[in-house]
Amino acid sequence: MTLRSILGGSRVKKRSSSSTTKRTASPTASSWTASLARTKPGTTTPSKSNNTNNRLQTKLQDHGPATPLLPPSLLHTHLQVPTPLQIHHLILTTMFDPLPPQNSGLGSARTASVLQFRAAVPPVVSVSHFQSLLLAAGVANSPAAAERAMAGLVREGKGRKVVIPTLRAARAGGGELFVLSRELEGLVNRCEGLLGDGVGERFVGWLRGNPGRGRMEEGEGALGRREVDGLVRAGFLTAVNESGTVGGLRARPEERYVRISLETVARAAAGSVAAAGGEGVLHAAGGTGARSMVGPVGAGAGAGTGAGAAAGGFSVAVPGSGVFLKLVSAALEHLADLLRKTQYREMSESDLREKWDGGIVGDSEVALAKKTRGEFTGVMPGRTKKWKEFQGLAFDWVLREAAGAGIVEVFETRSVGRGVRLV
Repeated sequence: MTLRSILGGSRVKKRSSSSTTKRTASPTASSWTASLARTKPGTTTPSKSNNTNNRLQTKLQDHGPATPLLPPSLLHTHLQVPTPLQIHHLILTTMFDPLPPQNSGLGSARTASVLQFRAAVPPVVSVSHFQSLLLAAGVANSPAAAERAMAGLVREGKGRKVVIPTLRAARAGGGELFVLSRELEGLVNRCEGLLGDGVGERFVGWLRGNPGRGRMEEGEGALGRREVDGLVRAGFLTAVNESGTVGGLRARPEERYVRISLETVARAAAGSVAAAGGEGVLHAAGGTGARSMVGPVGAGAGAGTGAGAAAGGFSVAVPGSGVFLKLVSAALEHLADLLRKTQYREMSESDLREKWDGGIVGDSEVALAKKTRGEFTGVMPGRTKKWKEFQGLAFDWVLREAAGAGIVEVFETRSVGRGVRLV
């Protein structure tokens, strides 16, 4: 018995040429599918990407400044000119976009984090942003008139200008903030338990009695050293040291630190406190916080560390201003980076908005249907930089902030809407 008989004696035979002929006899049956471009779901077509790249690399026509950058709510109101308080309210309420709907990539933990961050942002606006909207809304016809309108609010006790000395020369204009008096007094009242009995009331009384002053000297307002120290720790006052370092406070942080190390450390004895920069070197170099005003227990009146820190008095501050300034400066830098990547450092407003939003899926019915099937072009909102780092900061608000700070200029193109150019 052979192996062939065991396996059945059959061999594998090749397919006959007749069947091959039958399959290739009608090439037109499958040729129409071979000519189609094969793309994966979620990818853009080459023509669309090429058109976008060509549009970004083409210089836009400049036909003069564009229409005023007003919030949509101001464009549809009656013909009455809005008041400065209404404009201030609009800046605060249009800062963030509403949370996206469900299935947007934002989980419950991320949504809670965004809401907590927004609650921590103080109710302040930059002076440059406020001034630009006063001009755009017709409240003022010149920068000097806008400044007089803000000064009128301060004189009436309705608002207060807060100056951050270390950021006064910043390009973003974040060194000057404007806050309503009722908002600042509300923050003080909410910290009554932290400040102590009667401290908040006395501080509010001093604020109301000195609406135009941004600095408080030691001993004013019936506030002792411990009360002032509590206000400093709570963030309502900032110690200013102008004894020999006036120029340093107006310089950039790295320049102040170099100045301290060259002028002070080189002349100090080895092993002494002055050799390390002196007492309070981090505060003088632009570090956060302030030195305590209260000395050790049992020390004399002049034994505390606040003698040098209080030489220049205390400037009024708003708690949480650092959170606001950090968010705004990062957003303006990102907006400028988007414009730097183009050839002419300019882009149409629609293209810039799309890049700021991260190319997320649209809200049309077709886009939502594709999103349900998993075929949409774009990314989920929760995965974009707008929501990861900027907590949903609105594009219109950032554009107005950049235009008011002089970082960008908006012009009319008469073809693709308004254009945005990096200054």
